[in-house]
Amino acid sequence: MTPTLAPIGNVLGLHDLAALHRCSADGSLELLYQPEVDLATGAIVAMEGLLRWHHAEMGVLTPLSFLELAEDSGEIAAIGEWVLRQGADEAARWSGLPAPQRRLWLNVSVGQLSAPGFPDLVAAVVAAAGLPHGALGLEVSEASVRRLGAAAGPLLAELRDAGVALAVDDFSSWIATLGAIAALPVDAVKLGHRYVRGVGDHVGADGSGDRTVAAIIEQAHDHGMVVVAEGVETWGEAARLTELGCDRAHGWLYASAQRADRARWLLRSGTGWQGSCVPAARAGS
Repeated sequence: MTPTLAPIGNVLGLHDLAALHRCSADGSLELLYQPEVDLATGAIVAMEGLLRWHHAEMGVLTPLSFLELAEDSGEIAAIGEWVLRQGADEAARWSGLPAPQRRLWLNVSVGQLSAPGFPDLVAAVVAAAGLPHGALGLEVSEASVRRLGAAAGPLLAELRDAGVALAVDDFSSWIATLGAIAALPVDAVKLGHRYVRGVGDHVGADGSGDRTVAAIIEQAHDHGMVVVAEGVETWGEAARLTELGCDRAHGWLYASAQRADRARWLLRSGTGWQGSCVPAARAGS
């Protein structure tokens, strides 16, 4: 079973710095894996790696609980490298599965992206794991793209040359940023919860919510990007997103975040909503 998360609202302080410093080496970090499915077929086409920290006193923490402290203290470099290496090693294990190679998406913070030599580190990790180009993908948040400013394009181009796919994560302000993102060397746009939650309910009296999602999908497709809906929870959301042309989705509707061995089992079964793995996957949550 996947671990129970600590209550939201726990705040880490300076007294946690020593534990944070040790976490990338003491076995308290763990990557879980959540399936991403093709909306048209239900096939599992990717996984998203989700970091968890097993804190001795506070239980299982998500990055929202410790990312700011990690950034401020400089510990993000060691934690980020652990995630990269762990994820790449796991993705390499998938090459032995009977189905075609699937992509593993990993989140990267603006602190990692801004660190000198980050593209070189990524290239070294990909090479050491023997991964084909694009088997590992990095998710860069829309907020990080904004903070990087003019440096975003050249940096992302270096990362793509290092052998990874790229996605803009938590996309939520398309009017202001889709044009800029279209100029970046990215393969996918991941729709944030703002757009996914309630799609199909025609948010707004004139159905403007669905029309906005449709416009995002159309423009992303025009620029050769795949569109992934994040946090899909209902059949209604999945059905309407499919009608609007969204390519892929992940969320509790399909499976919760799974431990590595369970994720491999799901990859072997190969299907999301159309397969018998769905109830079993949710039972493991």
